Amino acid sequence: MKVVIGMVISALACPALGQDLVLQNATVIDGTGAPPSDGVTVVIRGGRIASVGAAEAPAAGARTIDLGGRFLLPGLIDAHTHILDPASALRALQSGVTSARVLGDEYLQAMGTRDLIRSGHLEGPELLCSGGHVRPRLGTPFMVTFPQFGRYLREKLSGAENVSAVVRALLERGVDVIKVGASERAGLAATDPRRQELNEEEIRAAVREAAREGKFVAAHAHDEAGAEAAVRGGVRSIEHGTYLNDRTLALMKEQGTFLVPTLAIMSPMADPQTDAASDISLRIRTWHMQPALRAVVRKAHGMGIPIAAATDGGYGDGDDTARVRVQHDVEQLVEVGLTPLEALSAATSNGARVLGIEERTGTIAVDREADLIVLDRNPLQDLRALFEPLLVVTDGRVVFDRLYPNPYAGR
Repeated sequence: MKVVIGMVISALACPALGQDLVLQNATVIDGTGAPPSDGVTVVIRGGRIASVGAAEAPAAGARTIDLGGRFLLPGLIDAHTHILDPASALRALQSGVTSARVLGDEYLQAMGTRDLIRSGHLEGPELLCSGGHVRPRLGTPFMVTFPQFGRYLREKLSGAENVSAVVRALLERGVDVIKVGASERAGLAATDPRRQELNEEEIRAAVREAAREGKFVAAHAHDEAGAEAAVRGGVRSIEHGTYLNDRTLALMKEQGTFLVPTLAIMSPMADPQTDAASDISLRIRTWHMQPALRAVVRKAHGMGIPIAAATDGGYGDGDDTARVRVQHDVEQLVEVGLTPLEALSAATSNGARVLGIEERTGTIAVDREADLIVLDRNPLQDLRALFEPLLVVTDGRVVFDRLYPNPYAGR
């Protein structure tokens, strides 16, 4: 049993070991894109969904919660985060995120948080971590963690063999995914997101090394050339994709490459009322990039390219970029043309697919892990309902309970 921190939960909030959890009278949005189904009972046994169907008499000793027609969804999946510490992981879980991909790290903090969650010492989403960012300038945190690559403090990482060596070191340390840099960053005044970083041969080498361990590669890519090199190199996903051209989009469609556009992070970066980008040059850049990215997402959606929702944020309590939630990205996806059902799928089943965990989670179906949220109103009519789930269930345990916040109120 994981330890709950940060929010007081009554003993009634967690089923006893081996106890079934029955959610009755639910309106289910299952994450597949199917319309809602009402009057549904979901039975959870051993942390997994045992049945989904009409009301039935619960087994003796089961904990039963009548949802009164409230909306039951898969837990949200954030396909691109920078969650590092336990407090941020807890905030993500409390907001309804039950799985997240952490693309980037500092001194392997995220991996330490991941391992504390996996061992049951912390509550948090399931985290899949990259451990760092494989790019020409690896950065001091990477070098401190992997001092065998110290020469890259003075020189750039280049060449397929050298990229392979760095990727192998990450895999040996136990990362879940590899992140490569196909273009420079957008959020630094000294970098240019329209400039390519790793080339196709180098990216292909990273993909080849990761595949030996059954792992995927995500590519940070804004510019045309870098994004095309990444797709041709076989990456699982393009992160951002601001300046994708029609040729690369067609190739993504052909190869089944995911687009993780992180639309919502653009809003606080561009908003002159926030301090998220104190350098005016970054605000000007974002004002230029935002409409270009939105146009790419519209085109990708029209072509049927799979899109996953993500924040590119850390679920912190500091600057405005840290406060972005995956629910903001769902709203942005609807603004650029996805239907609410499609946008919810981007934050559930598509998120699971890009992470490679779709056989375990991301939809409400028999034998899936019971990662669920309960909402007080229909998110298809009001997406803001997503922002504060009434219940958060992970692995069949109720870890946040706003339906019955008072343990003495009765059930």
